[in-house]
Amino acid sequence: MAATLRRAKAEVAAQAAALKARLGGSPLGRRVGAAIGLLLDALTAALEPRVGRFLDRSRRIAVAEADGLALYEVRDGRVRGLGPLGATAPEGFAGRSLELRLPPDKFLARTLRLPDAGRDYLGPILAHRLERLTPWRPEAVLYGYAVPEPAGPDGTLAVDLLATSADLVAPHLDALAAAGLTPTAIGSAATPLAAPLAIDLARGRPGAGVASPLRRRVARGAVLVFALLGPACLAATLLAASAEAERAEVEAHLAALRTRLAARTGSTGGREAGLIAAKTPETSSLVLIDRLSAALPDGTVLRELDADGGKVRLIGRSDDAAALIGLLEGQGGLTAVRFAAPVIRDAERREAFDIVAGRAQGPQREAGR
Repeated sequence: MAATLRRAKAEVAAQAAALKARLGGSPLGRRVGAAIGLLLDALTAALEPRVGRFLDRSRRIAVAEADGLALYEVRDGRVRGLGPLGATAPEGFAGRSLELRLPPDKFLARTLRLPDAGRDYLGPILAHRLERLTPWRPEAVLYGYAVPEPAGPDGTLAVDLLATSADLVAPHLDALAAAGLTPTAIGSAATPLAAPLAIDLARGRPGAGVASPLRRRVARGAVLVFALLGPACLAATLLAASAEAERAEVEAHLAALRTRLAARTGSTGGREAGLIAAKTPETSSLVLIDRLSAALPDGTVLRELDADGGKVRLIGRSDDAAALIGLLEGQGGLTAVRFAAPVIRDAERREAFDIVAGRAQGPQREAGR
């Protein structure tokens, strides 16, 4: 039995390796792999502060000094020096988390005041300003930031920025790589060794999360979760398809009942006909909104939608307002689509539009008038 299980495990591993090789060589495979890697990095970053202390109670630190890299281990707040880095990593260092700390004079430290409204977008905001904030090329900058205190009365945040050049860090990364080590955090030696780094510059660096000991556990857990959720998603898809077929059957039955009711009463006018017409796909406001959402491109934002009887008016902004006429013509029953006012380009170089169009009327509504 054990031999059979081993053979089955080896076959599964071989098939997985072959699939990975096939997908890894294609652009789609590389994109999917990169996306999964980013998800794992984000999940690891969220879980590591909470569960990392249960997995490993020690920290390993490499400090750049005048004569090379010195290694330290911190356990329960006590710092123990292990001497200079040799040709090989000391026992207990390989495959574990490792902090690389450089002298403070290798970093540029600044404190910025930014609006509190941009708290959730500090990373992109700082990345956009790197060329003005640092003397290095933006693509060669390693940086991190921290928000040490709440927003002030003026509605701004104090953001501590720490940055350095990748060229200054590269020799130390090469020395660690020669010993079989990869740092999972990069920061300033100004922070006491017994304390965790206040600002980590390794986040977002390509390959930074590969050596994280928690990342492998997160990856295994994610694979297990996806394996369990796969059959459930398939079952949900089948149920949704069945429900859609039943819905179509019910709608056909209702349409037949409406026809029979109209034939018996001899008229489709009156309040009842109006109520029925308001629920048909040709005249339903919800159907109109769904069709407009599908027709409008991603670079278009509607600020106002007015559907009054047979007339529809759309006001908003778009990257290409002229293209909207062709996209909306015939969509959701719209006809005679045209601009009601000249297109105006705003300060963000987007085009403000005011479009009016006619709306096709359902047969029930026409008969009820």
